[in-house]
This record gives sequence, structure tokens and C-alpha cells, in this order.
Amino acid sequence: MSNESKKNVLVSLGLMWGAHFLCDFMIGIWPVYKTMVHLDLAVAGMIYGTCAFLGEGMQLFFGSLSDNGYRKTLVMCGLLGTVCSALLAYTQEYSYLFLLFMVVCLGSGAFHPSATSVIGTLTRRRKGLFITIFASGGAVGMAASQIVFSQVYIGFNGNTAFLMIPTLLLVATLYFTKVAGSYQAPKVGKKRIDFESIKKFFSKPELRNLYLMQVTNQTIFWATIFLLPDVLISRGYPNWISFGGAHMFFILGAAFMMVPSGYLADKYSSRLVLFVATLMGMTTFYMFLFVPYIESTMLLGSLLFVFGASVGVVNPVSVAFAYRMMPESPGIVSAVLMGLVWCVSEAIGPGGGGLLTTLFEQDAPAKALAILGTGFLVSIAVAARLPADAALEEEEEPAEA
Repeated sequence: MSNESKKNVLVSLGLMWGAHFLCDFMIGIWPVYKTMVHLDLAVAGMIYGTCAFLGEGMQLFFGSLSDNGYRKTLVMCGLLGTVCSALLAYTQEYSYLFLLFMVVCLGSGAFHPSATSVIGTLTRRRKGLFITIFASGGAVGMAASQIVFSQVYIGFNGNTAFLMIPTLLLVATLYFTKVAGSYQAPKVGKKRIDFESIKKFFSKPELRNLYLMQVTNQTIFWATIFLLPDVLISRGYPNWISFGGAHMFFILGAAFMMVPSGYLADKYSSRLVLFVATLMGMTTFYMFLFVPYIESTMLLGSLLFVFGASVGVVNPVSVAFAYRMMPESPGIVSAVLMGLVWCVSEAIGPGGGGLLTTLFEQDAPAKALAILGTGFLVSIAVAARLPADAALEEEEEPAEA
């Protein structure tokens, strides 16, 4: 590879990292905004769940467009859609909030498969490294979203529109920059992801178990993001903790385990890592919920960091494990264990969590999370039934003549 080509690859990687940071930054605003302006949790949850289900569900459609030469266009349009989060602060009318957040979720649905495709074509030998770097941008953006938005909202009396500026500048930069990996001619005869291929995925018990584990894990993950500000503010925690500080610890924990999780799975076994991570996640989750007030900020942050790290292990290890079970269809694995899992879990987590709060009068957000947390028991049971890595290795070995 020439120096010029290397430069183009690094520039594209940097631009996609920044784009992912800004995209997920905007996605993370809704949970804290609804708490700051005291929106009805049930309605706010239904808005979140419906928009996320439809927006993330469109990833299959946008992914198909991306593979047909529209990657850069979808990346830019997706980013432009997400900036609507910066306009949430100007209304508390539920119909307008629904429309704004729907555009945000559609933007996310357009951005993620397209940007991931760009990253995936930048290198042949270092795909894992590049994907991890790209994913870290989204994690850092999500971690910073709530605390930055809340401080801007308070400091500028609700005038948050200028938060759009970095994204608009980046879109302009992308428009005038030749982004490596942003175009790929449509492949003739390329295998499409359709109902039959998804049916084939679910015909395998091990993959069904992984899907169930992913849904329960991600449901708790997204429900925690949605209700965490309400749990904290109702228990008397300081504003900076309630409106973004605790969220930052939680997301950074999940981000921290992205790379080590793969190493641990290779060294010990995917099944063991998933089992231990889920058990640790359940333990720290209920420790946080059952202690009404943790005076030490360091202890609270550490607890949420470990909880985030535990649930953050499940997604990358599950996807990698499924690739080994179904190596001939990586696209189907990604579509089901990422796109389909996210649209279902984001609907159940925030949507169901918001509705559950209506059943209680005191400490309702925490009690709603406690109910959803019973999904950990399902995950633990499923993890114990997963095949051992040794069994997969035997299947992967070519038959002796």
C-alpha cells in the first residue's frame, strides 16, 4: 500500500470515528432530556421504544442501499438526521418530540450499517482493530452525551441548537472529501438477507439461545440507560451524577471491555466468559438497585463501571461466537444478533420500563428496572446451555481422509 493510500485510509478512519462519536452523542440525549423536563415516563418510554424499533429495524433496508453504492450518502444523511436531538429542548409537545426522535432513530439506522461497511472495506488484515476503533468512537460519544447536554441545557437556558454545529461541519467535510471505502460497486449474485436466511439462523438451537441471551441482556442495558437518570434523581443524588455523570461511568465500563472481551473468550472460552459476565452483571445491577443511596461517588461510579463492563462483554462475544457457529453467513449473523436484537431490545427496554413505572408510586424507576432485571436469570440459564468452544473446534476441523 502506497503512502498516499495509507493516508487516505487513516483519514477515512478518523472521519468515521468522529462521525460515530457525534451520532451516538445525539442518540444518548433523549433519556436525560425527558428526566430534566419531567416528561411522563410511560409516554417517553413508548416514544423511545417505537422510534428505536422502527429506526433500527430499517438497518436491513439501509444496509442494502449501502451495498449498492450509497454508503457516503447514507452516512451524511444519517448524521443530519441525528442532529434533531439538539432541537428536543425547544418543545415539550409529545407529537413534536415523537417526530424529532423518529428522525434521530432513522438517522441512526442509516448511519450505522453504512459507516460500518466503510470501515470494513478499509483493510483486509486488521478488520478487528479498525472495527474496535470505530466502535470506541460511538462509546465515547454515548458516554459524554448526557453530561454535556445537561450542562449546556442548564448553562444556556435551554438553548442547545448550537450542538448541531460539529455534526454539520463534519458532514460538510465528508461532502468535500474522498472517503476511502465509501463506494463499492454492487456485487452480482450477492446473497441477500431475507426471511429464509433468517429462518435458517433460528433453526439452530445454539443460535436461538444466543439471540435470546442477547435480547435479555440488551433489554436491561437500554432500560438502564433510559431509567438511570430517574432512579438517581428520585433518590437524591446530585444533578451532575443524575444528569450524565453516572451514565458516563456505566457506558465507559461497557466500552472498556470491548477489546479485552475477545481476548478473554479466546483464552478461556466464550461460554465461560458469557456465563461469568452475566452473573457479575446481575450481581452489580441488584447491588445498585437495592442500596437506596451510595454516599461515595467513587463507589457508585465503580459499581456502575463494573456493571457496564459486565453487560458490555455479552454483545461482542456473542456475535463472535455466532460467527463460528455459522461461518458461511456472517451477514445474517450481524443482521440478527445486532440489528434485530437492538430494535427488539430498545423497544422492550425503554418502552416496557416506562410502562412498568406506572405500577408503583415510590422508587418506581428502580422497581421497574428490578422487574426487567429478572431477564438475567434467563441469560444465565442460556449461557450454561451454550456449546463448549472445544465442540465447535472439532466441527471446524476438516474430516480426515
